[in-house]
Amino acid sequence: MLSLDGNVIIVFLIVWILLFALTRLFFNPIRRVRNAREKVIQENKEAFENALKSYEESTGEVDRALREARVAAENVRASLAAEAQAERSRLVAEVNAECRRQVEQAQADLRASVRELNRELESQVEALAGQIERKLVD
Repeated sequence: MLSLDGNVIIVFLIVWILLFALTRLFFNPIRRVRNAREKVIQENKEAFENALKSYEESTGEVDRALREARVAAENVRASLAAEAQAERSRLVAEVNAECRRQVEQAQADLRASVRELNRELESQVEALAGQIERKLVD
């Protein structure tokens, strides 16, 4: 059988003392450092995830704002183009009306000049007819 002598008890006590001393002096500080590191790593992961989520939300808002700005710019551009087309049409109509008015004025002036010239010609015709008649008779 197994015989136990005093050395086994002393070794057993030394092992327990060493285990207690190592636990207090080595294992517990290592556990504390490891737990603290795990806590910091976990906090950093959460901070990273929150920052990533915030970044994605910000980029989503920026994209949405850009889409809205593009739509608004397109609407403004379309309305300005419509206004420009309307202004162009108005100006063309004004120019056409002014041209028509000037043509009508020129036609009226021409008719008046023709009437005046016809009157002058009629008055000169009688004088010329009289001169021709006198020359033919003489």
